[in-house]
Amino acid sequence: MDAPLVLLADDGSVDGLAAALRGEGLQVVVCRRAVNAVDAVSFHRPSVVVVDVAFDNHHGWDVVAAARSHGQLPTLVLDRENDPAARRAAYTAGADDVIVKPYDAGELATKVGALARRARPETREGPVYRHRDLVVDVAAHEARLAGLPVTLTAQQFGILRALFESGGAALDRAHLIARTESLDDEAPSDRAIDLHVSRLRKRLHDDPRKPRYIEAVYGVGYRLAMGEEPSPDRLGDHAVAVLDALPDAILVVDRGLAIRFANRAAERLLGSTRSELTGKRCGAILECHSCAGASLDGPRCLGRVVMRGLGQLRDAPAIVRGPDGPLGVTFSYGQVEVSKNETLLTITIRPREVAVPV
Repeated sequence: MDAPLVLLADDGSVDGLAAALRGEGLQVVVCRRAVNAVDAVSFHRPSVVVVDVAFDNHHGWDVVAAARSHGQLPTLVLDRENDPAARRAAYTAGADDVIVKPYDAGELATKVGALARRARPETREGPVYRHRDLVVDVAAHEARLAGLPVTLTAQQFGILRALFESGGAALDRAHLIARTESLDDEAPSDRAIDLHVSRLRKRLHDDPRKPRYIEAVYGVGYRLAMGEEPSPDRLGDHAVAVLDALPDAILVVDRGLAIRFANRAAERLLGSTRSELTGKRCGAILECHSCAGASLDGPRCLGRVVMRGLGQLRDAPAIVRGPDGPLGVTFSYGQVEVSKNETLLTITIRPREVAVPV
């Protein structure tokens, strides 16, 4: 699950508190207008709401009411006026705690962190969206790709949720700005939206040239990529879905050791998109070496050994080229029959701790 999201609604100086909250491992959104805070509570369902009830001409009470109406979100009220009547009203309205200003930022951050991590499953309700192997759980504020968690900023999560809620319709940038306005310290712009989408695509390993998740609509904005999913040569859609859901990196190669398919985990491990890997010789991509540094190309290639029927290899140690340099891995090989006349080789690649020679 992503770090809990804390909504801080205050028009004063809150940089110190925001920094302390981030030090607790929390995501922080600062809203300096009540209308933006109410919208953020409704759309983003933060784990904790921290609100100065006197901010924005006492419209902080609207934020407290919104937190109560959207699943009774844990709420901590800040009292700048040291008013006992206001504190009693806050507790009556359902606040979990009331803190009088000035406060110790570190102590307050610890209290907020405890609230954020307290299990309250009965208050966390929301839809779960699916598109291909991407799953977005609104209540948990969580995205998973091929079964693995994807860390997103609040802005990226908001854009992704809005695209799902549109049901495939294109959203213009103005709509996406409205969905992220409460999350940016500065007013969002078309350029900021494009930057958020670009970074979101990178988190999803989505190739803009052949998008699987988010595609641009010229002159409009963005939508979920709704085109037909390109299937790897001779692999069925079901097989693709199964391989993409596996946590281990898998390459499927033909007898010439050309890559026919790479699953999502392989894209992440190797730092390349599926379209960049498909059709290349696996040796040119992996640059395999033994743990002693000897090249495993040509007749020493482990895949060729298996293809020649000279035995089965499981968890064979090797060193490959990773996106950040040499990477210690183990190889396991299997075979998949795609027709009576053709059998492909599957290569499962698992990272391992190893001293890599330089």
